[in-house]
Amino acid sequence: MEEKITLLKPKIDVVFHCLFKPGNERITKAMIEATTKEKIESISLDNDRYLMKDYPDEKLGIVDLKATLDNGTICDIEIQLADNKDTAERFLFYWSKIYSSQLVQGDDYGKLNKVIGIIILDYEIEKTKEIKELSTKWKITEVSTGKQIVLTDVLEFYIIEIPKAREILKRYPNNKLAQWVMFLDNPNESEVSKIMNENEEIKEAMSELEKISKDKELKRVAELREKAIRDEKNGLRHAREDGIKEASIRIAKKLKEKNLSIDEIIEITGLPKETIEKL
Repeated sequence: MEEKITLLKPKIDVVFHCLFKPGNERITKAMIEATTKEKIESISLDNDRYLMKDYPDEKLGIVDLKATLDNGTICDIEIQLADNKDTAERFLFYWSKIYSSQLVQGDDYGKLNKVIGIIILDYEIEKTKEIKELSTKWKITEVSTGKQIVLTDVLEFYIIEIPKAREILKRYPNNKLAQWVMFLDNPNESEVSKIMNENEEIKEAMSELEKISKDKELKRVAELREKAIRDEKNGLRHAREDGIKEASIRIAKKLKEKNLSIDEIIEITGLPKETIEKL
């Protein structure tokens, strides 16, 4: 009897890149369609993940997935697992590099194709906390008149927050995007087995994932990446906790200088009595 393998998690970037590679256009197209809710006839996948630098001191971007749709639209898909508090800035950087790289010297701006950016986050962001939808769509719009006039359609962002997928799937079991996100998050879960019975493309993606999960070298690299991401998340959490504590201590010192009582300072800062007494 063949031993059951533990599937690698597609949300780990090295696994994601191996899964949605040239040759696997069908599953990639299905995932993009689930996000944009638009029918796509065909796509081509770019195996080159590197965005060239124009100047020596510029950052070299490495994209997770770049696809060109049948109408010329370019689709950039990024996965970000650790919240560095620079989600929007980082994403705009990648989008701008892809958009501008379409032109060579002397080309007309009219040759620039639309670039769709899809960013999959393993956390929720502050700006969308009150929004219950799994995915939000962003464009450049005019705000002063309240008419939501779109300036241009060449820029289009989709932000997908993994933590929202489970609740969406409970309410809407046939939501294809939620099905894809559950698969990306952890294909070893029982819910994903049920999803495969309804979603042929995810079933195909699972079959491909089973193949690459047997690759010992990829497994080793994926485990190292997952550990590095865990360490990064822990480091960011501790840094924020330390930063909050330092800010609370600074506030407590000022309150003490204003002769507030220990109890009042505790209530305002949340610091323990012993810490305040030592200030």
